[in-house]
This record gives sequence, C-alpha cells and structure tokens, in this order.
Amino acid sequence: MPDTQNTNSINDKILIERDGPIGRLVINNPSKRNAMSLDMWRAIPDAIEELDKDPQIHLIVVTGSGNIAFVSGADISEFEEVRGDTKSATFYDDMNAEAYRAIRNVKKPTLALIQGFCMGGGFGLAAACDLRLSNISGKFGIPAGKLGVGYPTDAIEDIVHLVGPANAKEIYLTAKVYDAEQARHIGFLNEIFTDEAFEHEANKYCQTIAKLAPLSAQYHKAGINRAVGQRDSIDIHQLRTMAATCFDSHDYAEGRKAFMEKRKPIFSGT
Repeated sequence: MPDTQNTNSINDKILIERDGPIGRLVINNPSKRNAMSLDMWRAIPDAIEELDKDPQIHLIVVTGSGNIAFVSGADISEFEEVRGDTKSATFYDDMNAEAYRAIRNVKKPTLALIQGFCMGGGFGLAAACDLRLSNISGKFGIPAGKLGVGYPTDAIEDIVHLVGPANAKEIYLTAKVYDAEQARHIGFLNEIFTDEAFEHEANKYCQTIAKLAPLSAQYHKAGINRAVGQRDSIDIHQLRTMAATCFDSHDYAEGRKAFMEKRKPIFSGT
C-alpha cells in the first residue's frame, strides 16, 4: 500500500501518491464510479508532469479509488453544460486529448492498475499507458455508439496500436462489454489476477519494473513507441542519445558491479 502520509492532490478528485519509486495518479470520484469530469481531465497533465519531474519516481501508476471502478467513463451528468454543442464538445475533446497525450508521452513507464469498470474515457486512459493489469472482475468497453459521440482520434490510434484494427472496429462498432479474459485475448491487458490476490500480485509486478534501471526503461519505451509509429514519438537521433546516456550512467556501472558481486543492483536513475 502507498504511504498515505505522502499524498497530495491536483484537485480533490485527482490525487498523487508516492510509495518509494512508485508514483500513483489516483482517480478519486468513487460516488460516481470514478467518472471523469472536465476538471478532472484538465488536471491530469499537471499530475503526470509532477510525477515525471520527481527523480525518486521510476514508475507512474494510474488507478481508480476503491475496487468498483478504474474509471467508468465520462461524467455524463455534465454533458449538457460542457459538451452540449460542437464548440463545447471540441474543447472537451481537446482536454481529453491533452490528458491522453500527457500519459502517452511521459518519459517514465506508465501502468494502468484496473479494478472493476474500465469504460469509455477510462478505456482510453488505460490504452494510453504502457502496461495494463486487471482483476478478474474487470469490465471493458467503449459505449460511444450508444451515446452518439465521437471518440478523440488520437485515443483511437492508441487502441488500434494495442488491439489491431479488426478488434478496434469491434470495440467501437458493437459497443460490447468485454470481461477481463476477453480483454486480454484481444491484447488489451498484460496480466489478470484474482480479486483476492490482486493487490499483492499487482504490487509485485509494479515493484519489478520500479526496481530496474530507469534510464534503460525510458530508452526502451521510447524505442518501442517509435518502432510502432506512435504519435509524437522521438526521432532516431534522440534515441541514440538516450542509448548513449544509458552507457555513460552510474546505473550501468552499478549493474555491472552488482553482476560481478552476485547481488541485486540498486538503481538511482543517474
């Protein structure tokens, strides 16, 4: 569990928690199954930037408050006010896109920790992350067709990269709800854990990533994003600079030394 004394907030519904090398962005709207309001979308880039700038954080986890929902979607109750016509809907979608972009382009690895409902905008937030874990009770889908709304185009790209065009078309054109096993089958999820073991197993998974060399993780993330043609990925010259930085780093020296001494390395990200 995170150190709850090391918690701050961007607003009362977007919280930041720090637990050693793991930083958590917590969607905190449990009375509405963590549905996303416009103000919540707008707060996400600042939260991601704060965690990215913290040298102690090696992994950024995006999760929902409680175990009922990761994010159940957008807060439809405010649509008349903030998404009632083309002008307001365009602004709302721009805020969506900024949130997805912040998660997609952050240098550090990101992981969506999902329990329960992961629908609509929540599906997009999870898709923007590098990795996704779920409990067996997870439910997934994009009901845009049931509401008559258009999903942000760059979020569509994230989902196509993950599950391929045929599965992406099924997600959007049927608006079906997938269980966790089905979501893993189409390539959306990396791992599923039982409800009872979820917290323990998910924490082990996160610790595995967080304890590896941060510069190496950032380089490989950037290289994979470029290889699949992801939007806003960096060029080959930047990648080569990142690779050179790895070889010049204290962590590379520590990794070699730890191997020779037959011990686990302690990486600092320098």
